[in-house]
Amino acid sequence: MFNTYRPDTFDQVLDILDKETCHIFAGGTDLMIRKRQWQGAERKFTQSVVYISHLKELAGIVESDDYYEIGTLTTQTDIVDSDLPDYIRVPYSLMSSPAIRNVATVGGNIVNAASVADSLPIFYALDAKVELVSKYGRRLLPVEEFVLGKYKTARQANEILTKVIVPKFKEKGFSYKKIGQRKASILSKLSVFMVYNESDLRIAIGAVNDTVIRNRALEVTYKKDKNIDDLIQGYKSLMFGQDDKRSTKDYRERVTENLIRSFLKEMEDEL
Repeated sequence: MFNTYRPDTFDQVLDILDKETCHIFAGGTDLMIRKRQWQGAERKFTQSVVYISHLKELAGIVESDDYYEIGTLTTQTDIVDSDLPDYIRVPYSLMSSPAIRNVATVGGNIVNAASVADSLPIFYALDAKVELVSKYGRRLLPVEEFVLGKYKTARQANEILTKVIVPKFKEKGFSYKKIGQRKASILSKLSVFMVYNESDLRIAIGAVNDTVIRNRALEVTYKKDKNIDDLIQGYKSLMFGQDDKRSTKDYRERVTENLIRSFLKEMEDEL
C-alpha cells in the first residue's frame, strides 16, 4: 500500500520526503516507462508518489553573467522556445516528439539517469552542476558525479533535484547527432554532442556505455596535436558497451567514430 501526495508548496515537498521514501513525479515520461511490468501492462508503483509538476517555483530559466540556471520542472519545449543558446536549444528540439517535449522535464531526464538519456551528453560537455535540496540544506554536484551508473544517482531519498546550473560557453560551433530507428520518439542507439571555441573542445558520447563518456585529457591533447586517429583510439578504449536489442557494440562504436571524425574534419581549419 502506498500514498499519493500533491503538496501546495516546495517546503511541503521537503517535509514529505523527510518522512517517507517517495517517487517524485513531474512529467512522468521516464517514470511511467520505468514502472511498467511489461509492454501494455499497468504501472507498478511500490513506493508512495509525490506530484510536483504544478509547483511553478521549480520551473523557469534564470540567466546571470556566467551561468544559466534551469529549474527542474522546465520542460523540453520550454528549452526549445527559450533564449538559451543554440547549442542547448537545438539538441532539445531533436529529442522525442512534440507531445512528450511538452511535459518531459529537464530534471526528470537527469534524475532518471538512463544510459540513453538525451540531455546528459550536453550537460556533461558543458560542465553542468545540479542542485540538490533537502530539509537540512543544499548541495551542488557536477552532473558526472551525480550520475553513478545506469538508473543510479547520488540523490538521497530526502532530496530533490531543484535546478541544473550550466556555465556559459562562448561557442564557435557545435554538433549534436542522435542515432535511432526512427526520427522521433526513439531510444538512442547512440548520441554524440560536440562543441568548441578557439581554446576549447568538448566531446560527450551517450548511450554507448551505461554512463556518458567524456575525457578532458583527450580533448586537451587533440587541441595541441590535432591528431584525429589518436583521439578516436582514445575514445574507443573507453567504450565498454554490449550488444543489445537497440544495436550491436560494434555498430555503436563505428558510428560514433565516424561522427566524431566527420565533425573534426569539417571543423579542422577552425579548431
